[in-house]
Amino acid sequence: MFQFDRLVYATNQPDQVDLQIRTKRGLTLTASGHSFPGVATRIYPFAGGGFLEVAFIENAVEANKTNEGQAMAELLKEQGDSFTAMVLETDDLDRVKRILEEEKYPVTVTPVQHMTDASGNPFQFQMLGTYPHLPWFVMYDKPRDTPRGYPQAAVLRTTTFTADLEILEKIMGVPATTIQYPNTTAAMLPLYNASLRIESAEQYGFSYFDPAGMLLDKPLEDEANQQLH
Repeated sequence: MFQFDRLVYATNQPDQVDLQIRTKRGLTLTASGHSFPGVATRIYPFAGGGFLEVAFIENAVEANKTNEGQAMAELLKEQGDSFTAMVLETDDLDRVKRILEEEKYPVTVTPVQHMTDASGNPFQFQMLGTYPHLPWFVMYDKPRDTPRGYPQAAVLRTTTFTADLEILEKIMGVPATTIQYPNTTAAMLPLYNASLRIESAEQYGFSYFDPAGMLLDKPLEDEANQQLH
């Protein structure tokens, strides 16, 4: 079983992003916290299951004390606001790890983490990642119950389309449906609560769309200028 878990969006302007996704997309802020010292997060659930995690540097001095905080500061400096990670939920993390290792992919496995949800119920999870342009995978001790059939998609844009599609097909155990467009090639893999769309592109990146359209696909400055005109 694979389902869409989350997308992480890093920003230098969290309050403007918050206003946009609440007023234009109707998303609700349900939790906030810190992923690393100095790095704050805000959680917005999607209607089809999974959620948007907005991350921003709240304290530059504290963030600079960790490798993760330094990496995020550098990424924001180089790229500005952008989606930085995609996470898919699996019920068999060992299988994902085995396939990646068999195919000679690097594998990073996090320790088991313990948390409490909004209702006060404890849960634990573990994550696994490989190359940064590919999805991370998470396994919870209590699999999440998400809607099925909601038309939402997580998008992976890649310069290494063929290799990435092949490894994701092996991990998920299903063949993709490939569509050829004039300017790009796209492939669709089914998730329990979404579609995973892989697109050939000139640079790596992630995105998200649902019936309301693309989410945070344009810089906020561009949208502000469009409103002024």
